[in-house]
Amino acid sequence: MAAALVHYLSFTEAYLDWALLIVRIILAIVFGAHGWYKSFGKQGFQGSAIRFQQHGIPFPLFFSYVTSISQLIAVPLLLAGLLTRWVALILLIEMTVATWAKYRENKIFDGADLPMSDWALCLLLIVLGPGRLSLDALIQ
Repeated sequence: MAAALVHYLSFTEAYLDWALLIVRIILAIVFGAHGWYKSFGKQGFQGSAIRFQQHGIPFPLFFSYVTSISQLIAVPLLLAGLLTRWVALILLIEMTVATWAKYRENKIFDGADLPMSDWALCLLLIVLGPGRLSLDALIQ
């Protein structure tokens, strides 16, 4: 029975590149929104630094700039599918820290779920790459 079900779902492999494109678009939207908020939005760099300090992150102002700017730079790179695995690795590291900080503060159901989900999508892009609908694929 299970083998038959897997066989019937095998058509989905033809849509892997489109699925990876959707993952990249969604991550670009999420990181764009958060990067903008940390940089120029209500929170800004100083507000991010205060939150980072509250979470016990060392050099909070420095990492506020690094995190915010890297998330904003990631947006066009993810959309284009350029340097995707490297971008995903950097974002995965950021999401590891964010998950740790949020989990320490509120446990899993009050804040750690978003960075964990982003972490998983970044891992997916590291392992599978950006797909054929990307500049990375065009360059190779």
